[in-house]
Amino acid sequence: MMRSLWSGVAGLKTHQLEMDVIGNNIANVNTTAYKSQATGFQDVLYQTVKNGTGAGNNMGATNISQVGLGSKVGSIYTNIAKSGSMQTTGNAFDLMITGDSFFIITPDVSSGIMNFSRDGSFTIDAEGNLVTQNNGYYVMGVLGDTQVNGAAQAPLSLINEQTKHRDGTATSEAYFKGNIDSYDTALKEGKALRIEVFGTDGETYTLKFNLTSTDEDNVFNLALSNVQNKDGKIFKFEGDTSYNLVYDKHSGDFQSANGDTSGYVNLNLGGDASVIGPLRMDLRYTSNYAGTMGSHSSSIYGYKGDVQGLNKGYANGDMNGISFSTDGSIHASYSNGETVKIAQIAVAEFNNAMGLEKVGDNLYAASLNSGEPMIMDITEDGGYMSSGVLESSNVDLAKEFTDMITTQRGFQANSKIITTSDEMLQILRGLKS
Repeated sequence: MMRSLWSGVAGLKTHQLEMDVIGNNIANVNTTAYKSQATGFQDVLYQTVKNGTGAGNNMGATNISQVGLGSKVGSIYTNIAKSGSMQTTGNAFDLMITGDSFFIITPDVSSGIMNFSRDGSFTIDAEGNLVTQNNGYYVMGVLGDTQVNGAAQAPLSLINEQTKHRDGTATSEAYFKGNIDSYDTALKEGKALRIEVFGTDGETYTLKFNLTSTDEDNVFNLALSNVQNKDGKIFKFEGDTSYNLVYDKHSGDFQSANGDTSGYVNLNLGGDASVIGPLRMDLRYTSNYAGTMGSHSSSIYGYKGDVQGLNKGYANGDMNGISFSTDGSIHASYSNGETVKIAQIAVAEFNNAMGLEKVGDNLYAASLNSGEPMIMDITEDGGYMSSGVLESSNVDLAKEFTDMITTQRGFQANSKIITTSDEMLQILRGLKS
């Protein structure tokens, strides 16, 4: 039997397999984060017709003569390094990885199976977990305000009893700012000042102070006169709540409060008002200057928080949104204006990502040639995540159509080998007749 027949059959098989790969690539041209594949051919076993010889005294060397027996598929490799283009979706739960990392996905937490994906189309399931949109598999990471450190990962439960509601925090600092005019007639009866603060229960309370003049021109008294809640209920309080403020007679700058030159006083309330504080109040930004142009009015006011706007505290709040940072951190926003990190998405990298095994559903599995997954924070290798976008397929249609043409021609040529060899056999058989 002619060897060319079997070479033609081998060529048909390899080109048919290559067409299968091309067809799969084109079928997945719009599959999120799909990585295209390509086929590599190899020649196969050779039959030696004549051995090569070395040079002799009277003749030169001759080359070996071999006849090949066709081709075979050497590899089908995945073009995993080439990233697909960015596709905007506007859905905050759609994430795209820039870099070489993979999301860590598990279909069954109890089994310990880990799969990997570049498809970041996620959603929240009925239990509040972050899952893949297509099949509900769990997205893995770490919970709370912690960092990914390569340890065992957990499903990301984003909406639960601990995260749905955020307890308020008490205001811990306040400050007074402005000028006290010694000729302000309101200081005789007491100028009313107020600060709204949050208590330890997250509720709003109003502290009312009286600022009065004393027998000395540069000394004034600041005293807490009233504490009430948002409904107007007045609370009884205990503790040292009166402060003598002393200012420099010449410059008008603040000097001391109850003899303390630091500029800070502490308000510690007992009784029914103990829900407030302790509150550190800053008086350094007050002064004592006389008004100009016959206008004598004090312009001092009280503010919650420090002068940088910190330590204001928060009211009780309910979750009203979730956002994603470029490092995979997930933040919950609350109705009280507070934003808190509740989880972080973990990613994995491989020494040889092209060695990963495709298992369907846009998922990969580690193989002997990919190496073990290295779990990390995505920023460790300079990568980042983008929210509201997805990675498109990296299939190049122009290349696929060109490969389709060359594959078709190759298949056609190999079929001609078979038909031509058949005609030669027919001629050979006709020699007898």
